[in-house]
This record gives sequence, structure tokens and C-alpha cells, in this order.
Amino acid sequence: MQTGATEFQQGTPELVPLNVIRVETSLSRYPVHRLAKQGTASIEIREKSETGDVVVQWRVSHNSEYGQPGPLAYKLDTLIVNRRIEEAARPIPKIIKLGSQAAIAEELGISTHNTSASIKKALYQNASAFIVAKLRYTLADGRKKELEAGFTRYSVVFTGEEIPDGRKADGVYLVLNDVFMQVINGAQTRPLDYDYLRDLPPASQRLYELLSFQMYAALKYGRPRARLSYAEFCTHAPLTRHEEWLRVRTQMNKLHAPHKKSGYIASVEFEQTTDRDGKPDWIMLYTPGPKARAEYRAFTKRGGPRILEIEQSPPALELVAHQVGSTPLERELITRGVTPSTAAELVAAHPEEKITAQVEHFDWLKEKHPKKITQSPGGFLVKSIREGYTTPPGFETKAARAVREEAKREQEQREADARRLKEEGRRREQEAQARIAAYLAGLTAQEQEQFDAEALEAAEPEIRTNYEQATNQMMRRLYQRLIRESHARRLLDIPEPTED
Repeated sequence: MQTGATEFQQGTPELVPLNVIRVETSLSRYPVHRLAKQGTASIEIREKSETGDVVVQWRVSHNSEYGQPGPLAYKLDTLIVNRRIEEAARPIPKIIKLGSQAAIAEELGISTHNTSASIKKALYQNASAFIVAKLRYTLADGRKKELEAGFTRYSVVFTGEEIPDGRKADGVYLVLNDVFMQVINGAQTRPLDYDYLRDLPPASQRLYELLSFQMYAALKYGRPRARLSYAEFCTHAPLTRHEEWLRVRTQMNKLHAPHKKSGYIASVEFEQTTDRDGKPDWIMLYTPGPKARAEYRAFTKRGGPRILEIEQSPPALELVAHQVGSTPLERELITRGVTPSTAAELVAAHPEEKITAQVEHFDWLKEKHPKKITQSPGGFLVKSIREGYTTPPGFETKAARAVREEAKREQEQREADARRLKEEGRRREQEAQARIAAYLAGLTAQEQEQFDAEALEAAEPEIRTNYEQATNQMMRRLYQRLIRESHARRLLDIPEPTED
């Protein structure tokens, strides 16, 4: 460990501007959101003392109309809501402005045809998530405090609606609920790298939030590695907990990848063990990387963090790393003129979806408007990824095209199903009319007379009255036909026709 640190220090530190967000340390330890894109995650935590007493309880239920808060709701809470709360400063006011839905979308870096509706639904999901909690947390002055309550965190007010203070909302506002305000106004806070949080996919972001507690403690007390139980992480993420090693490794490798590329994690090892119930578990042992060490130095520096000094590997080590082999995404960049080291940096710093979209944009420009990129194709691509170039009219990513084509296929399938159902209904009604006609034709005069009497007796009062009071023979025959047909359907057990 010490040798490795010395080797890192041989390089020139990379100076990276640090965009810090301070987050309360009480509620943020516990999950509210489903990190998977689909499905429903059960969110319930119960921890007991050795004597069997419940010392921690955390249960979150969601609104059936809006659904469980998912990845977008998670990003809204951790990036937008937490940022606005931090900017408000203590004592945090009850009413907080988030901004317009367009500004929120831009800040999150999302843009789809239904962005506004998605953000509104995600905010409703967050606002309606009901939490039942029993826990202890540490106040800013070091004292311990107990929380035992059932609550939602906030209400949401959209543009044009009335805020509790009587104003008309000129954007999206939150009205913080009392229990939530009490906790976030009193709890300790901790710093995190906001830009790093923003660029991580949800599950890897959650790992950063939870692992940062252990990583900070390991560096503070000189421990070589930070420890985190796999079962504990899955419970507090929340994520599906597997019991087969291969599935655990596959799941966690995906979450570790961006942290290894960024240098937050130097390496990770797994020690197999069991939990209290005897189920398979693994202790994950994390060696802090240069980014984690840089964060610790910046966050503990007097005067507050301003910049990260990330120690770089010496050139010989970097060359070996490139010779080991690039990822498929890095190779996509390299084949378009980006240097291997820059490709690795971009893949580590930016989401795959963002890079893929700019690569597709680059290829589209190369075909449609080659003059825009001929001077320095690789440089253009690098800058487009770092600065997030907006795409011109007429360009569509493969992902967006796939979504549009899938929506079109679904619409066509719905229309085809509707036509099929309509045709089946028409055919059934033709068969029903044929059966009714055959039945009536088979009645004798006496049976017909008895049938008419029974039909009139069983008819709906309104139709029967209309029939009896009709003076126009045509209308009288029409009502009589309706009465007869309805009675025949009852006798033959034929349902009434459905409306188109």
C-alpha cells in the first residue's frame, strides 16, 4: 500500500475543480427509490439488538397512481432537491424553489419528447413516498437524537399553482414537511463530489454515496482498505441480493467499473462469509484510489475543498495500462481519431449513453456535413463529449430512433388489435342475429303470442312505456323488435352487443 502511494506521487498531480455538495448523514443512509428501471423493489429494513429489540426500522411505501420512485426520481432527489436544500442554508426554509421543469431537465442532462411529464411524475413519486422510520442520528453538535415517525418528506407545487404563502408558483416548488425539516436542519452533513455524482449511473452513484462513509473512515484512521458488506449494500441501495458468487461478481463488477476508471477505487476483493441468518454474504474490501485520497485531502483541508489534486501514475504505468486493452467504447473513440489516454479519460468521466450519442452525432456529421469536422475529427469528438454539444435538426440517435420505432410498432399493434376485436364483435353479432331469427321463425302462432307477452313483461320500463305509448306505427314496430330481440337474447343466453 505504501509503495503504491509513493509511486503515484511520482507523477504530476492533476488539478480538478471540485464542485461540492453537502448532504445530511441521517436519512440519506436509507433507501427511498428503486434503482432498477423496471419492476418494484421492496424497501424495508429492520435491525435488532442482541436482546431482540428493534433499534432501526425503515419502510417506504409508494402511491399506487404514480408508482414507486425510480431512477429519475432518485436523480431528482440527490442532484436537484439536495442541491437546492444545500443552497438554501440553515435554517432551511419551508418553501424551496427548484426552478422550471425545462431548467431541471437541462441540469439533469435529459431530453426526450415527454421530459416534462416524466419529471412531473417523478416528483409526484417522491412527494407521495411514505416513510415509517425508527432510528437514531447524530446532530451537528454531536448529540444523538431519536426519530420515530411516519411521514412524507415534502409536497410539490407546479407552475401556476398556488403556494401556501399565497403566491402563484413561477416554477416548481417544494413545501417541506415538518419531520423532514427537523431532521435536515439538525443532522450532520458530509461533502460529496457533485459532478461525479451527476455523471454516474444510479446504482454506481448509490455505491459512491454509501461507500464514501467507509472510505473516509479508512483514510482517516490509516486503514489500508474500506469494508462494506454485500448484503448491507443491497439492503440500503436497494438492489437484488444474489446468493451465487458468479451473479454477485457480475452485478458488482458493473457497479465498480466507473469507480475503477475514475480512480476512486484502486482495487476490490471479496471475502466470503455468512450473515446472521446463515445466508451467503461477502465482505467487499476496497483499496482507496487516487481520487478517493484526493477527496479526503480536499474535504479535510482547512478553509474547505476547492480543488482535487489527483496523483497521476508515472508514464511507464500508464503505457502498461493502455497495452492491457481498451474497452469497446474506448475503441470506438480511438478509431475516430481520439488518443487512447483521452479515450480512457472520457469513458471514465462520462456516461456511456452520452458518449454513444455524440459518436453517432459525429458519424452523422461526417456523412452529411463533413466540412464541420475535417480540420480535427478527433478533437471535435472530444470537445463534443466534454461540452455536450446539442444535436442539429434532422439528427436522431439510435436509442431515440429505437424508442420512436417501438412506439410506432406498439401503436400499430394497438390499432390492429382494435380492428380485429371490432371484426370479431361484428361476426359474433351476425351469428347472434341469425340464431335469434331462427328461433323466432320456429315458433308457432300460439308460442309467438306467449313469447310477445313474456317479452313485454320482462322489458325495461322505459322501453315498454315507449312501446305502449307510441302512436306512430313505425316507431311501435321498432320498439317491439327491440323488446323481442332482448328477450330472445335472455332465453338463448346471448350477451348484448358491445359498443364500438
